Amino acid sequence: MGFCKFNRRRTKSSSSEVDPSFQLTILFLTGLFCGFSYSAYFYSAYMSPLGNASKVQKAPNESLSRLVHKALDLNGSIIEQLFYEMQTQRNQKLFEEVRILCWVCTSANTANRSVHVKATWGRRCNKIIFISEEEDDFLPTIKVDARPGREGLWAKTVHAFNYIFDNYINDYDWFLKADDDSYVLVDNLRKLLLPYDPNDPDYFGFHFKTIVPRGYMSGGAGYALSREAVKRLVTRAFAGEITKCPNQTADGSEDADLGRCLDYAEVYPGDSRDEKGHFRFYPFVAENYVHPDLSEREWWYWYFIKWPHKGVIHTRFVFQPI
Repeated sequence: MGFCKFNRRRTKSSSSEVDPSFQLTILFLTGLFCGFSYSAYFYSAYMSPLGNASKVQKAPNESLSRLVHKALDLNGSIIEQLFYEMQTQRNQKLFEEVRILCWVCTSANTANRSVHVKATWGRRCNKIIFISEEEDDFLPTIKVDARPGREGLWAKTVHAFNYIFDNYINDYDWFLKADDDSYVLVDNLRKLLLPYDPNDPDYFGFHFKTIVPRGYMSGGAGYALSREAVKRLVTRAFAGEITKCPNQTADGSEDADLGRCLDYAEVYPGDSRDEKGHFRFYPFVAENYVHPDLSEREWWYWYFIKWPHKGVIHTRFVFQPI
């Protein structure tokens, strides 16, 4: 992972890290085994005088080359399954090591979106909760005192982090805020967060450079806070120690208000880009990043972004609205 700033590493060793030489050895032995196996099969079936042709199920007009391609397809399936199993095991280790609580901001009018979140990417979170101004027994939601619509976003955010602090702060490492129109590749998010210690005050997302002295993370793109960041947010900013932090009745921009509170609590934005400078969090739908309108230099986006825009969406993104 490429990080330009805030590149503190975990002091403990990661059980999910695999020695590259070991991986290469496994792949080499697998290829060697499969190659010898299929070579022996074709030799015994077609070349060896001892081969019993009557046991070979060969279509009348099927050439040897077609059978070779069939075997290669089968071999490819075996290798693909092997990679899938290796990736699944790695993701399971990350699931246990990088524990993420996802909280989804929803409302009575958009709860149908949250149903799909719960059925898809929400299953990859270690725990998921839904914050709304209305009760919903199906999701279920945690009802908070907030107005519907954008005017209630800040109140929901304050209630959500207070609730998390009171109930889950020591059970999880990272706390992700997402909207109900977002899609998150949670396994990619874990890989991003793996090098960082949740006991350090870290804060990741899509970095805007305006309004707050060090900038803030876009609310639409979502953001992830470490355990220590949530502790500082609740005990310093929300508890009244920092008078410049807006109270929960404010109706300003939720993401900028959170950025102010975190800045006052000495939690500063981290760099979530990959080693090539591509973004991993996106505040808009994918088509906005390839649509010609994005090239308009007068668009507010160009004045807000902290890091250079590369011009295309990268396939290793973590987060995007849908």
